[in-house]
Amino acid sequence: MNDGKSSCRKTQFKDGSFLSNVNCFLGEAFEFTDLDALFPGQNIAARLTAPDRAVENKVSLLMDDGSTVLVNASRVQHNNDLGPYKGGIRFDPSADIEHTKALASAMTWKCALAEIPFGGAKGGMQIDPRKMSMEELERASKGYMRAFADILGPDQDIPAPDMGTNAQVMAWMRKRYEDMNFGRISPGIVTGKPVSYGGSKGRTEATGYGLIYCAEEIFGELRNKRVVVQGFGNVGSYAAKLAFRRGAKIIGLIDPIFFKGKPALFDEKGIDVEKILEGGSGHEGNGEAEKVLAAECDLLLPCAKECTVNDGNASNLRCAAIAEGANGPLTPLAHDRLCKKGIVVVPDILANAGGVIVSYYEWLQNKQGEYWDEETVLEKLSKKMKRNARHLENFAKTSGMDMRIAAYATAIRRVAEARNESGSQ
Repeated sequence: MNDGKSSCRKTQFKDGSFLSNVNCFLGEAFEFTDLDALFPGQNIAARLTAPDRAVENKVSLLMDDGSTVLVNASRVQHNNDLGPYKGGIRFDPSADIEHTKALASAMTWKCALAEIPFGGAKGGMQIDPRKMSMEELERASKGYMRAFADILGPDQDIPAPDMGTNAQVMAWMRKRYEDMNFGRISPGIVTGKPVSYGGSKGRTEATGYGLIYCAEEIFGELRNKRVVVQGFGNVGSYAAKLAFRRGAKIIGLIDPIFFKGKPALFDEKGIDVEKILEGGSGHEGNGEAEKVLAAECDLLLPCAKECTVNDGNASNLRCAAIAEGANGPLTPLAHDRLCKKGIVVVPDILANAGGVIVSYYEWLQNKQGEYWDEETVLEKLSKKMKRNARHLENFAKTSGMDMRIAAYATAIRRVAEARNESGSQ
């Protein structure tokens, strides 16, 4: 196992916006790949950093009280050298254009590292779906599709769920797209749809399950290992559920929305995750988020939002290893501090790729007119996640890079080679 340290750090890491954090990691990886030497005169690094297209729009949204509000919405298409743009749509007040650019960039590298034929994209709408009725959410979903339908398509740019969106939102978007295209049936326009409406079995749990498959390949059997999960939404809940079924001792769950009173639940004897999930949200918490985050454990799974582990709290962590379920949960300074302490960090673009991998499987099923059973989907996912983890760990060992920089370097090389071979400028 790689000890988490980089023997040849070239970049002075510092924390900033989410976008600058992603670019900080990219900058380090670009140094290692030395694209100017591999592809002289092409300035590929600059081209791969900037998105191909970033589109902003105002969506007019009718509210239930009869009022109309203008909502900021965006779609960023970062790179399509390896295939159609692919990336989720986030409904969240923080989902502005800069935030979306960072997520789109991460998708490019995630798809390249996973070796699936997609490029990277992301969408955002600055709304809070928790404060909206189902009717308002439906109008927002269809309004988003109406605003960006001209740059989307099953072979052009394929959205999926992200924070604040789900299978129902994707169903509304698919229907709106088909209505705008004279009723032409296009199940592959979005992935993450309901299974009954062209979706794939195994897609809902894919990111969380994939996180555990990846962790098992790198850290071995999880039985009796102490695990803390930050974020108990779709990713964190499925990751915790599978880890629990594998015999892990889940000692901490952190989620201020799921738990009432105090924002975390802690029990050093272990938490029955399935019992907690059966009870639903509103379970009484018994711990403070930062204290539970800093609990001594074998594995920390940050599955909430970006930048939740930063320079302010990284030194407090007492975990032996981290596998990132969220996008960008560690800032550059936090990453650097933890690696220097010998903590192995399994990066997001490897660890949370399960969702886009099964989205790829869904897209294939739609194209082929097939439905795969859940066992087939999860078996394919497990094999792919474990294979990718094994290959990256080996590369990190031989290169002397920590796993994150090794992951970015691998992905950059694959995209750069495709761009070079195609003669793209």
